[in-house]
Amino acid sequence: MLIRLLQSRYYWLIPVLFWLFITLSSIAWNLSLIDRSVKDIAFERGRIMYEMVRLTKINPVLMANDPTIFKKQSMDDIHYQVISAHPMNPENMADPWEKAALTRFESGTKYVFQPFLDRVDGYFQYVGPVFMQEQCLACHGYEGKSVGDIRGGISVKVMAQPIVDSQYQAKQMMIFMHLAGFVLISLTSVFLIHQLRSQLQVLNETRDELKENERFLSDVTNSMSEGFAVVDSEGVVKFSNPESEWLLGWDSKEMIGRSFTEMVYGDKKPEAWDTVENAINLTLEDGNTRTGFDDRFYHKEGREIDVAFSVSPLIRDDVNSGVVVTFSDISERKRNEEERRALERQLNQTHKMEAVGQLAGGIAHEINTQIQYVGDNLRFIKEGYQDIGNLLGAYSDLKEKAADHPGLQDEVAKVARTVEEIDLDYLDDEISSALEQSISGAKQVAQIVLAMKEFAHPGSKQMAMADLNRIVSNALAVCKNEWKYVADTELKLSDSLPEVRCIGGEISQVLLNLIINGAHAIDAAKLERKGRITITTIHDGNYVEVRVADTGTGIPEEVQASVFNPFFTTKEVGSGTGQGLAIAQDIVVVKHQGELYFETEEGSGTTFVMRLPVQGNGG
Repeated sequence: MLIRLLQSRYYWLIPVLFWLFITLSSIAWNLSLIDRSVKDIAFERGRIMYEMVRLTKINPVLMANDPTIFKKQSMDDIHYQVISAHPMNPENMADPWEKAALTRFESGTKYVFQPFLDRVDGYFQYVGPVFMQEQCLACHGYEGKSVGDIRGGISVKVMAQPIVDSQYQAKQMMIFMHLAGFVLISLTSVFLIHQLRSQLQVLNETRDELKENERFLSDVTNSMSEGFAVVDSEGVVKFSNPESEWLLGWDSKEMIGRSFTEMVYGDKKPEAWDTVENAINLTLEDGNTRTGFDDRFYHKEGREIDVAFSVSPLIRDDVNSGVVVTFSDISERKRNEEERRALERQLNQTHKMEAVGQLAGGIAHEINTQIQYVGDNLRFIKEGYQDIGNLLGAYSDLKEKAADHPGLQDEVAKVARTVEEIDLDYLDDEISSALEQSISGAKQVAQIVLAMKEFAHPGSKQMAMADLNRIVSNALAVCKNEWKYVADTELKLSDSLPEVRCIGGEISQVLLNLIINGAHAIDAAKLERKGRITITTIHDGNYVEVRVADTGTGIPEEVQASVFNPFFTTKEVGSGTGQGLAIAQDIVVVKHQGELYFETEEGSGTTFVMRLPVQGNGG
């Protein structure tokens, strides 16, 4: 309120009215003192005159010799008279007021003083008692009083006007001094307040400028997309911006006064040299700015945050009094970089697979051509051997008949020796078995080569109708080397399975991953005998379901939620990238709008279930 008045155009009224009030109050008070001093002076004059008259005039000897002493005596401004309620001289008769005073003396009153300023000639009247003396009894014995009784009194009138006139000059001087002081003090106060007002205006302008600068700096720090914290020489946070609160999860009031490193690390302080803690300590020592470092902070809730940070010295009065730490969340950037590297690896792998596929396709074509020759020749040999077998049977019959002819005995013996030497029965059995095995092996090689050829050349990247049973069979054949030493396989393929609209090559990749994962799980279980991988296909309404079950280790409960996360793997370092199931889920769920989940029992095995819509809802 006072500041508002000082800032108004009538600010000068404040000191003027204030000192006017003080001056008038002082004048009134001093006038009352002067008026009271008039009464005091009149009282003292009356009392002194009473004492003088009582001591000098009231003497029985003088009264006897000079009776006129009791008459009224007048001076310039004082009149006195000896009074009595029963005087011998009527001139000494007390008036009613004086009689009342004499009555009061009877009760012990020592004097009576009263102003009579409302009269034409105003005055003050003082009445004191006169006591009966022994010498007075001769004349006043008739009153029946004893020595020491009140005989009468002395009445003194002190004229007021002379005293008032004597104080008038003092009043004038007092009023003049007050008015002069009022003018001087008012002018001085107005001048000082004017100066104060000027300084206040400068102060307000400075304050407004500081507020504007503070608001500007606050807007700058609040608008920063990076966390910003001021840390003192003890490592304690003195200021933080909203972005740092959002990044770390701490309220600004909670951050102020806390150790910055304890807040961002909690109980997980890293031991690396390029941490924010080391950067802060080094900057406090040498005053150099440090930028371009990465670190890992921890949110208040405990989750990790990858950050890029910079540390700059806070210079005040040429002294490094602290540091300014700026940091930003690069978790998304790191994830993108990891995903980009994973995609690059996947792309490289795809390119390699395409190259291998082309090579495998060519090799498969060459092998298939040659294996057809081998198969055809083996079948021809088998058929020819059957004919030779028939011929050998005829020769055997001929040998038995020729044994009866004496001229052929030597030839028959020679044939018998030859049959015995070559063990014809053994050759007959083994050659037949070898031909059957060779024909079967050639047929199986042809099937594997055909599966490799189809797997290496999956066709278009667009959705197309495909035989899921054939995709399952081919995938199982291609990865046989992964499972044949640790597991037996069993196919339970539905005969009524409809074709599915899908990208065949990518579904083959999913099945390949699931089968290989099952083989690895069985291998990790360290079973005493071979495990089993069972692949089942089922038609379930609008979906086709493929179940890949293994008898491996199962998935521990604590990691089940992370199975489909990118880069997550339970295998040893160097044995897996953690991308297989993440890519499989992307292919099945995102691209084909299907489902991919698992059922597991730790120690017993896991079944991965892939469900694909028959008509394909993916793009």
